[in-house]
Amino acid sequence: MAFRRFTSAALISCLLNVSHLTNGFNMGSVRKNRITLKPSSILQMQLENEYGASNVNTLLPTLLYRFQGDFDNYEQVLSDRQKEKFPRESGGHEHFHVTLIPLPIDFLPDALYPIEKKESSCGAVVAAYYFDGMPNRIFRLRVYTMYSENVDKEGGIADEVNMKLFTVDPVLEEKLRQESENAVQKWPSLIEQHVSQANINNFQELDRCDIKWSRKADTIRHSYLTKYTSLGREHKHPIHAIMMNDHAEGGVLLESQMMPGSMIRIQDELSLWEDALWINDRGHDAESKAMIYGNWDGVPYQMKRVASLKLNDSHYVYERTVIDDNLSWTMGSNFRTAEVYEAKMNAIGGSTTKMNQKRQTRSQE
Repeated sequence: MAFRRFTSAALISCLLNVSHLTNGFNMGSVRKNRITLKPSSILQMQLENEYGASNVNTLLPTLLYRFQGDFDNYEQVLSDRQKEKFPRESGGHEHFHVTLIPLPIDFLPDALYPIEKKESSCGAVVAAYYFDGMPNRIFRLRVYTMYSENVDKEGGIADEVNMKLFTVDPVLEEKLRQESENAVQKWPSLIEQHVSQANINNFQELDRCDIKWSRKADTIRHSYLTKYTSLGREHKHPIHAIMMNDHAEGGVLLESQMMPGSMIRIQDELSLWEDALWINDRGHDAESKAMIYGNWDGVPYQMKRVASLKLNDSHYVYERTVIDDNLSWTMGSNFRTAEVYEAKMNAIGGSTTKMNQKRQTRSQE
């Protein structure tokens, strides 16, 4: 791989490394007793070199910088269980984790972007969502493509980023699942190899599921920001997202992947800080309107940053930098002992997937 192919990823790595050294972005240093410096001029120079001086205040670099690494909601789940709140009707949350891995855009098909594919205005991420700190329990695998036109219909600056959602073809998905414990190191190259060798459409867009990112919260759809403040007021400068289509109809109409043949309506809002990600994702049966997934009380999944990604010295492979040692065990068996995992699961009453299945069965009896 040529170094240029990872320029955007290398920039993210540089930003994260400076942030860790200086603690300038409130993400927490990897080790204590670091010297504190002001990174603003360094970051400004790096951003200008990559995106041009006229674009350093646009949203895309901020989104690419934050929307990577590992996030987990274990602490929220632990708090739920201490209050006797369990998944589904009692208002508790399932325990899940997301790993977000940036992808070089040059090997991705141009058709994944509605604008000209350029590094200055486009990005891509592969995302794995899994239950119970077990990377092999992936319940959602997506490729996200991001693009920013930076000009609104009136010709002014539009500080927004659009994001399209894609599934991958079954052969590629199986390859990725087989390397779920090594996703950070291996998935980008596996995706590239598969795309270069396959003669089929590797990515299937989820129609009408487009997401729009902005610095401005929607007063109605992001009302959870004022209702639920358990993360505290120290979290500053969030960016927010909404699923753009069909909100008034109850969400975008899709066929259920868990129950083929059944139609569901899905809605989603997100808020992203440097060290936290909130996901207000839910789905309802299209006919009965019954809730299928999400939080029954409307409380977002509040996920803390566990790790950030950086390119290794060869600039070919990503490595994790742990941000929260207390949550590092959620990244898989390489980050914990069996005894630690058992204790963590016991503290929340066991596997949340099994807990969810039991409660769903009872609700149908």
